[in-house]
Amino acid sequence: MSAAPSSHHDQHVRRNFVCHCLEGGLYMGGLAFLQPETVMPKMVESLHGSSLIISIMPAVLAATFAFAGLFVSPKVEQMRHFKGWVLGFGLLQRLPYLVAGLVLWYAEHLEGWILPVVVLTPVLSGLIGGVGVVAWMEMVTRMVPKRIRAAGWAARYIMQAVIGMGAGAVIHLVLTQFPGHRGYAVLHLIAFGFLFLSWLSQLPMKESEHPVHMPPRDPRPYLTYLKELPGMLAAQPNLLRLILVRFSGMGYLMLVSFLTLHALKVTGSVEADVGRFVSLQNVGTILGSLLAAWLGYHSGGKVLLVVSRLICIGVCVWSCHTQSFIGFTVVYFIFGFGLFLDRVGDLTLTAELCPPERRSTYQAILGFCNVWALLIATTLSGLVYRQTLSFTTVATLAGAFAVISMIILLPMPEPRQGHR
Repeated sequence: MSAAPSSHHDQHVRRNFVCHCLEGGLYMGGLAFLQPETVMPKMVESLHGSSLIISIMPAVLAATFAFAGLFVSPKVEQMRHFKGWVLGFGLLQRLPYLVAGLVLWYAEHLEGWILPVVVLTPVLSGLIGGVGVVAWMEMVTRMVPKRIRAAGWAARYIMQAVIGMGAGAVIHLVLTQFPGHRGYAVLHLIAFGFLFLSWLSQLPMKESEHPVHMPPRDPRPYLTYLKELPGMLAAQPNLLRLILVRFSGMGYLMLVSFLTLHALKVTGSVEADVGRFVSLQNVGTILGSLLAAWLGYHSGGKVLLVVSRLICIGVCVWSCHTQSFIGFTVVYFIFGFGLFLDRVGDLTLTAELCPPERRSTYQAILGFCNVWALLIATTLSGLVYRQTLSFTTVATLAGAFAVISMIILLPMPEPRQGHR
């Protein structure tokens, strides 16, 4: 009698896992046509944006995504079902890319609006998406069993990278055929197409009944809720350490804001060659994600973060010394490899460190702290570049951050070993 319910449950787990991978792979694959680390800095630079705006473009979507978490986590903690909330805000967060594509295509007489549209699109998408992301993370954490979470994150990134390899060729072709704002309009519209497909892929997901971790109680004033947060965080010293690890682990984003501009300048390449960097970065993402899936399954997230910091230091050194186009394609390959070791490791370690009874709130706290880590680190790199006009100085700063992050990370226990 018990075999049928078990088989039914396993079927739901498999379907949810596949949909989870498709949703993330299509979403991030769509954003590869507007690669935050490669395409966006060059797009802003071509529109005469300042070095500070250029520096924050790789971080602005992630930062705005994390901003709204603390405002909605009290409600999320009381939810029994998350899918409707996630789908509603998920659709709204994708619409700015459609609007931006249409505005940029017809922007011949709106030149003063092109840069604000390009910058505000990820800001608006992130702010709206942030309302749903805490519920999405809780939904995914419940739907995907612990042992295969790292494999799930890695599968999403591999799919993103496969799409991204094709995106590199498309970016090169589009920017060659449609230089200027119309080329970027086409890229925004292509991105929206993939984002909409990622939203559709969530529809078949089956949400099982789960008890609410927090017992139902009368709503409390929001200020009372906020006053509880420092004590909650202080009770989890490993999460405090993780916040420091995240902040000091921003070397990749500090470096990449100006890596594309530096590579094109040193090699004398044209703007369309950004697409080739995107392709090689995504080859590295595939291999890095495969390694992350294997290591994350067997060892957890900490070892992935340690290896990613070592790779970041290597990227900083190599990017300062290479002078050839081939050399920079190697840099982007290694960058993609290390960056996605970092992302899979961070997601895996965070999910296992957060106590399940208040996981939504802890995720929101970590996300809110990450906003400031992203903005401070990228702004700092922008200020340094504006004052020195030296990519080497920025790379040295990024490498120093990676060393500090590794020193903070090494004494942290691996939660999975503790469970054993």
